[in-house]
Amino acid sequence: MAQLLGPAVDDPDPVGAAATLDRRLPQLGVRPDLVHHPLARLPLTNESAALALGRQLVRTASDPTALGAGIHLVGRLGGSEDVPQLTTLALLQGFLRPVVTALSALRCDTEVLIRLMDLLDPQDHGVVIDALASREDPAARRWLLNLPVGPGTSSSRARHIALAVRLAGLLQDESVDAFVLAQGGRLLTRMALETGSPAEVLGYGPAIAVYEALVRRADRLPPTLDHHAILLSLALDLSSGASVLLDWPPGLREELLERLLGTPAWAAVPDGGHRHRDQYRYRADWIRRMRREPFDRTTPNGLRIHVVEHDPEIGGHVEARILLDGRPLVPCLFPAGRSPSPEHVLGQDLLRATPEERTVTLSTAECDEGCCGTLSVTVRRDGDHVVWHGPRQNGIGPQLPEHRFDAAAYHAEVDRARADDTWCRPARITARLIQAGLGERPGLLARWGILQSWCRPAGPYEDTVEVDFWYGPGAGRDPVGDEAGQWVRLTWRLPDDGRRPGERAAAALERIAAADPKTYSRVTDGNAE
Repeated sequence: MAQLLGPAVDDPDPVGAAATLDRRLPQLGVRPDLVHHPLARLPLTNESAALALGRQLVRTASDPTALGAGIHLVGRLGGSEDVPQLTTLALLQGFLRPVVTALSALRCDTEVLIRLMDLLDPQDHGVVIDALASREDPAARRWLLNLPVGPGTSSSRARHIALAVRLAGLLQDESVDAFVLAQGGRLLTRMALETGSPAEVLGYGPAIAVYEALVRRADRLPPTLDHHAILLSLALDLSSGASVLLDWPPGLREELLERLLGTPAWAAVPDGGHRHRDQYRYRADWIRRMRREPFDRTTPNGLRIHVVEHDPEIGGHVEARILLDGRPLVPCLFPAGRSPSPEHVLGQDLLRATPEERTVTLSTAECDEGCCGTLSVTVRRDGDHVVWHGPRQNGIGPQLPEHRFDAAAYHAEVDRARADDTWCRPARITARLIQAGLGERPGLLARWGILQSWCRPAGPYEDTVEVDFWYGPGAGRDPVGDEAGQWVRLTWRLPDDGRRPGERAAAALERIAAADPKTYSRVTDGNAE
């Protein structure tokens, strides 16, 4: 690569050099988005020749790698006159990131990046948002502050935006308005999510100052459904989320949580939700369910299990947060994973302690078990105590130090968490009952040659339940060899029919018993042949 690029960037004939690169670079098999690495290491003894080559490649290259080389050279050596040409190239598939990198290197006007957003598919906005967040520019800060924060806003991007807009200073300003307060709450909530890497809120330096400023001014937020949801999400994080692990001054977190939970304007908001349709109703129902969460206003000792459903506006996923002496276990010890589902740890009663030792996997790394391991604990009863300790599997993953619990208090908490289904919306209850019924009657699926199934709500704003069935050669046992590639996933959708969850689940099980699910489900994955 160096032998080809070196002479080209010094060639006084940019047309000939560009034609040579366009012809020979494809033979080297270098990806277009990686060609900048060897180029960056090349000394450019003749910058005017290198820039002329870059501009020629940008105008005429037919090979993607040659075009990538041109974009890099123009970004490194060009000027404002190159911005329009580069902006056009951003619309080519695979070239957005190198073009935005080049535009940033050229210090293009912020307005150029903002206009580019209007031309892009929303799924590509993140590259431009990150570039804007890296700017020390009032125009960029204003634009970022008004950017919608939702399911597509990653935790790392939320932290990047909060730093870029100087959120702490905005919230501490006595004249701060309701919009900025609400936006700050949304960004904090996104930063506190468990994502398979250390929670971004723990790496956000002003986090405690932002929490304090926001909560102390929360009474400036009009009592709307959206504001209620934001404040409730903050309370859930301060009670049992990763934010608990921040280096709080003594008593401050508890004070802020008490202040949030004591806001009187909250009470009326969810009750008005039934007057709205669709997502308003679902969100109001979520608020009513999560308001019943047993918030820990003081730091508890021993084991606590908080089942938390996230705001439907940001996905509505559910997790069982396991706290030891008030500290959330997974974000504390195993940031590579996520807190487990309640169906996993509570539905299967995995935390029940007996004299016989049992190993329970609480979380698996998002990358892969073989990469970053699992968070596992060994649970056993030892007289009046329950003992946890963490085996390290194959030398990978964290090892939990031995922890001893009072057995009576431990099992009382496990029983409380297992019996409490106030967090569970009707569609999820229906799905759990169907799954439990299939587990109790394995012959229902075996009769139709189906190996396994899984039930779940179709989405955070749906009452429909989806049942997945896996079917293929060698049904009745795990597929081996080439059989795995011949399996299919079939999905059966059960719309809400107004009946109670128990009745819906019973009717679904009756239909599975009476008729082959393959006749009324549709193929959603795998080999349809």
